[in-house]
Amino acid sequence: MQKYFLNIIILLLIILCFGLPLSNWGAFITILVIIYAIILNKTIIKTNYLIVSIVIVFSLNIVKMNMDNENIHMGEQIYSPDDSYLEEILPYEVAFLAKNEWDKLDQPFESHPNNIENTSNPWAFSADAFFDSPKMTRSIKNINFKNRYDMRIGVLNNAKYNYFGNNYGSSGAYYPLIFAFLLPESFSSEKLCWSGKLIIEENNEWIEYYSEDIKCIVLNRNYWDSKEYLKIYALDFNKTIPLSIKIDNNRQLLLYLLSIFSSIIIILLLTNLNRYDVSLISLSVLCILIYMADQYFRGEHPSSFSGMPYMGRGNDGLTHYSFAREMVEALYNNNIKEWLRGSEDIFYMMPGMRYLLSISMLFFGESVFGLLLLISLTPIVIRSLLQRIFNKKWELIMLSCFFIIPVFESFGFFQIYLAKYTIEGFGAGIAILTFIAAFSILWKDDDAYSKTELLKAGFLLALAISLRPNFLPTIFILLSGISIHFIYTKNFMKVLPLSIGFSPILLITFHNFFFGNKFVPITNSATIGNNMRNSPEQWRECFTALPDSCNKIFDHIGVWVSFSEPWYILIIGCLLFIIFSKELTFKNKIFAFSLVCGHLVFLFYEGVARYSHGIWLASFILCLPTIKQRIIYTYKMIR
Repeated sequence: MQKYFLNIIILLLIILCFGLPLSNWGAFITILVIIYAIILNKTIIKTNYLIVSIVIVFSLNIVKMNMDNENIHMGEQIYSPDDSYLEEILPYEVAFLAKNEWDKLDQPFESHPNNIENTSNPWAFSADAFFDSPKMTRSIKNINFKNRYDMRIGVLNNAKYNYFGNNYGSSGAYYPLIFAFLLPESFSSEKLCWSGKLIIEENNEWIEYYSEDIKCIVLNRNYWDSKEYLKIYALDFNKTIPLSIKIDNNRQLLLYLLSIFSSIIIILLLTNLNRYDVSLISLSVLCILIYMADQYFRGEHPSSFSGMPYMGRGNDGLTHYSFAREMVEALYNNNIKEWLRGSEDIFYMMPGMRYLLSISMLFFGESVFGLLLLISLTPIVIRSLLQRIFNKKWELIMLSCFFIIPVFESFGFFQIYLAKYTIEGFGAGIAILTFIAAFSILWKDDDAYSKTELLKAGFLLALAISLRPNFLPTIFILLSGISIHFIYTKNFMKVLPLSIGFSPILLITFHNFFFGNKFVPITNSATIGNNMRNSPEQWRECFTALPDSCNKIFDHIGVWVSFSEPWYILIIGCLLFIIFSKELTFKNKIFAFSLVCGHLVFLFYEGVARYSHGIWLASFILCLPTIKQRIIYTYKMIR
């Protein structure tokens, strides 16, 4: 217990180096390193080192209090000429200019008002401000962004702004944004540079500043006159001339570098990670960056390097992010019941992602850094599994395939795919992680499980179902088989912690009954045509010799098991071999049978990669020892 407590203190020290929200790469990477050290039991608990670390954090925060400038108060909102509540608080000149600018663009899409009820603060909510009381949207220390995506404008991921027609692609329409900034007088004499359109209050008049190229002015004290804040409004309506604003203020950069430097010293003092561990962390972060770069440069998608992905219009990720923001706002307003409701009375979308993302937003703001922390732990699980199967040399070769060389990517054995699913807002990446982590705990030849291991395994499996409900048949059969095995071997008491760990899955059913007054086990979208592409009716028509139905079924199955890639058939055959082999343990047969049942789901449901990769990955890993033995046996026979 003391070790757990001290590990929490170490984690808190890193968090205190950066402060909330933890929405930057420095915080993300250093927290990831500490979490790796905690999981791998490589934290150093020495009183002297801990005291030095506390002194470092204390000194850093003293420096910050003395060097930090006053907060800039920022407001952000999607502009709509029909938003009467926002118009009420805008100066007449700014409201008039914004309406004319929007009308001149003559866009083919509507800009729906974000405010549809009376409110005292019509500026958009931001999860960045959860532990704050902002005057508008949030408080920031400096202004420095090249475009709207750098500023992590969360309202852009509101599902109501889902327009992607007329060849707009996955990026959708360029919705008009309006910003307000209240600059304290401590920013006088600073240089303000921008491109786009600003409206600045000067001598009680609103002056329009417009430039297509970067232009700079010095904010002399005359701008403030006798006022506490200088008011600046900015419009970002036109995609061809994106708004860019920067105030030259090197103090914030210096403080950020000091935070990173302090956290590195703490890591060096309180952990003993080796080069192998650091390589796993580095490669995991690199996979995230590679996918972000590919998404931006090759996929022509808005950059997500700020930490907040601009969710693809028309994708489930947009809905999950939108739900999460609504839930965080409800929690901010002390509406716990609405947070628990999760924006739906009966779950239609998979339930787990919105809750994970909303909890992440409390600490990581308008970013997915919290979820990326989870997905970056996958290499620990994969390494643990590979160490049971291969020697050191082959372990490294397989890890190279997992990170860099996509030899086995068809089975989901590729970290970039897991990063992709998470960045795009899908639950598949974390579902695969939790499923494989539970697999790693339970996949033993003996029954030497601790109660804690069984609790963890049960909970991880419940979480996997909440994120990817198509795992339900596999997990149900796996848990049933293992429970029967425990009962048969007279390990009755091992069933209890496994059941308790898995019991949170019942909260999903309880939610649907409590809020929707209807018994729905997981979601009510299980039988819709968009999910169940091959219905029982389709199969019946095929069996009655209707060629068109059979062709559709073959095409459907080809998505799950590509007929041009025989290794899929090899793995299915291997699972069947494990089930019927007299040489392998009963527990291996349980795993193989549960995975075969998981594959059979795709006879009815769509077997695209993000749905099926978890089942394929577990199948691939389960089959690796058998394939290895067959290869060795064949090699010896040939010799």
